[in-house]
Amino acid sequence: MNLKIFLALLFFTINFAYGQKTELKKPGLLEKTLKKDSIIAEFTELYNLTNTIHPGQFMFCSKKEFDKTYLSLKSTIKTDLSLVEYYKLTATLMAKIKDGHTAVDRGQIVALLNDRLVFPFSIYKIKDNYYLDKSSQENKEYAGLRILKINGKDINSVVNEIKQYIHLEGRNETGLNTRFSNFPFYYFIYNQTEKFEIEYVDSNNHKQKDTFKGMSFKTYTNNISEKTEPLTTEFRTTDLAILKFRSFENGYNETDRKIAEKQLDRFFTQLDSLKTENLIIDLRDNGGGSADIANYLFSYLTSAPYYYFDYMGAKYKSVKEWKHYAQYPDNIEEINLNETKLKNGLNCYTETDSADYWWFELQQNKVNFYKGKISVLINGGCFSTAGHFLALMREHKIGKFYGEYSQGSNYSNSGGQAFILPYSKTLVWIPTFQYKMRTPHFINDPKGIKPDVEIQIQPNDLRTKFDRQIDFVIKQYQ
Repeated sequence: MNLKIFLALLFFTINFAYGQKTELKKPGLLEKTLKKDSIIAEFTELYNLTNTIHPGQFMFCSKKEFDKTYLSLKSTIKTDLSLVEYYKLTATLMAKIKDGHTAVDRGQIVALLNDRLVFPFSIYKIKDNYYLDKSSQENKEYAGLRILKINGKDINSVVNEIKQYIHLEGRNETGLNTRFSNFPFYYFIYNQTEKFEIEYVDSNNHKQKDTFKGMSFKTYTNNISEKTEPLTTEFRTTDLAILKFRSFENGYNETDRKIAEKQLDRFFTQLDSLKTENLIIDLRDNGGGSADIANYLFSYLTSAPYYYFDYMGAKYKSVKEWKHYAQYPDNIEEINLNETKLKNGLNCYTETDSADYWWFELQQNKVNFYKGKISVLINGGCFSTAGHFLALMREHKIGKFYGEYSQGSNYSNSGGQAFILPYSKTLVWIPTFQYKMRTPHFINDPKGIKPDVEIQIQPNDLRTKFDRQIDFVIKQYQ
């Protein structure tokens, strides 16, 4: 196996290819340009490809349920389809698996959608209600108001239909808010209108109606984009420090990884020098990334040597019959069955004598590992490698978790590989490997990893930008 290929397999982000350009014109989104018979044949290819390679296909969805969904969706193809109509079919089938790494790439649609007018708000779920959230500056007064209807349709009915083609891990619910930062995209797939009558509850608890003209999708994405550093550190006092890791992406590139490692070295050296007793690790919205940098951080938190992965397993035995579908087929190598063991129905790599495969070898903790009290902030944006990291902390009884359920857990189905459907050229992200942490005492929860103390943000926090969760934790030290 090639180490460089597999080091990239844990990347959390489904590449939605924002900003792509295309020669197709806007009407291509809704024109029925995809021929019925060709689409039926291709949809069958997608079904067969998924059955062949997905390592966690039936963890949360039985084969009977998956087959029923496939046949039901296939039976609806009675005419030629538009790109949007076909996206709904493929995305619904993939979402049925309930795997956060399994999705239909949105780039083809986004490229055509950029100049169209879309719903001008993201939405946010708090308990059983939905609230208006991010938008343009002129709409900021609406943030935090409970939304009741859009264009006369109850918001719960709208969301229930949209959820059919949103990919989430297992029975997780908190990750929905991560997806709904792109609610205008999903609402466009649901209803291609450019004017929106919104019924909502105002700050005086009165029902109101306002009509909004759509916002161009490109403007919307620019409005909500936030530039954040993957790793920041702060000393609030000599006795309280905060480490924010928004992404483990900076571990993929060797240059960036060395910079991050030195940053962590300096930080933990200072913690040790000051004898700082309290450390907050903020992992909220950390969607994952490189195992290398997550492992490096963990080595500063544990008092003893430890193991990282238990196995890396594939469902298939050979790549010959399906490799040609891959966007980058040269990055897919054959499974060496002489090196694998059968575990959980997968052909698993579990150990190696090569120094390249550190993740199966005993890891050493740092000499100056942190000895103080650790609090960890988590939410539904914690996924993939971030889930692995949290599972490792829980296995070794390190830290107390605050916030909301994570989406990631002690495993992930990933692969860093997209597959090109031959007729429509749709990109579909289907995992090729399952990665399982060596956490023998970890108790799996289909909703994700539960915090020790659940802290739900409040509607008004959406308007004021008050960080209720970190404020709660900081007050524990005052």
